[in-house]
Amino acid sequence: MQTKDFDIIFAGSGMAGLSLAYRGLREGIWQNESILIVDKDIKNKNDRTWCFWQHANEKSPFQEVFYHSWKNLFFFTNEGRQIPLNNGNYAYHMIRSIDFYQFVLSFLRQSPQVTFVQAEILSIENAPHAGTVQTRDAAYKAKYVFNSTFSKPQLKPWDQYFLQHFKGIMIQTKQFSGNPSEMHLMDFRTTQENGTTFFYVLPVAQDQLFIEYTVFSKKLLEDGTYDLKIKQYLNEVLEITEYEILEHEFGIIPMTDFRFSRKNGPVMNIGTAGGDTRGSSGYTFTNTQKTVSKILASFREKGHPFFKKENISEKHQLLDSTILKVLDQHVYPGHQIFSDLFTHVDANSIFAFLDSESTARDDLKIMLSLKAKHFIAPFVKSLFKISS
Repeated sequence: MQTKDFDIIFAGSGMAGLSLAYRGLREGIWQNESILIVDKDIKNKNDRTWCFWQHANEKSPFQEVFYHSWKNLFFFTNEGRQIPLNNGNYAYHMIRSIDFYQFVLSFLRQSPQVTFVQAEILSIENAPHAGTVQTRDAAYKAKYVFNSTFSKPQLKPWDQYFLQHFKGIMIQTKQFSGNPSEMHLMDFRTTQENGTTFFYVLPVAQDQLFIEYTVFSKKLLEDGTYDLKIKQYLNEVLEITEYEILEHEFGIIPMTDFRFSRKNGPVMNIGTAGGDTRGSSGYTFTNTQKTVSKILASFREKGHPFFKKENISEKHQLLDSTILKVLDQHVYPGHQIFSDLFTHVDANSIFAFLDSESTARDDLKIMLSLKAKHFIAPFVKSLFKISS
């Protein structure tokens, strides 16, 4: 089988791979390198919605494709208590994947440096000086391979592995009586028998809403359950009975304390495959962009992509592992954990924690807001796991 040589290969063209390819070329880091992007999908559908918070004085490389933003955020407890969130100068942003794909791919396709191959990746292998990506029809070799293809890792008995699974729908309705400048960040006004369960409500206009039903658990639900719960929430909580579904999506994000490997020789893992998904929340977009920035800074300064200091520190990994173990015990329900957290801690401190930017003081506030007796044994176990 013929082997084709490139300088850089992207195995996977999801958010992580395309972010790195786009920013590396846009910022002039790669001026002469030949680049290959391999994926079985052509990225022409709106299959994901990415949401994240950001300081008002920060500018995202993808600011142009922000679909909507909110400054006014609310949390709802399972009992129905509404908590307005003090998010400081953070705003919450939404990007539709189709807008992201079109924006990035239109730029990349104009570059003579970039080649696209639509094919299933069968294997990714490394050698001392090159990585190889194998498809059914060809093998591709490069000095560096950036892998964002994810598969469930081989877990050890002490590793936690939850799934954040969700179904989202965009609806058109004349019955929404809320304020479109306000969004629901975690609305627990739904039953909790399937695990930690809540809704996001993101109004993009007075007559158009994005509703997402989200569950943290170790197994998926039957297909019809997601639709049933969304319908119940719309009817009973938002009092919306007449609506048209414009779009829908389904996704699964791993929430785990498994220690992912960032690199294996010339193969560098990015996105969820590289450990950029936050174990306690599933948030990935911001952590991935920070990893991309580190890779590009290393290229700029040292001529290679390898960096030492991860964005999600061992401290934050320890706290994430502890939270997952508490959820696994089923004695301190997830909805109560988050209610205690948002009741006693300002949202801007929680956002800083989830972005791995929190200080020791912020972390102490977070831990003191929760019922300590449920965290002592899981914390010790997590500490032993990280140190071993």
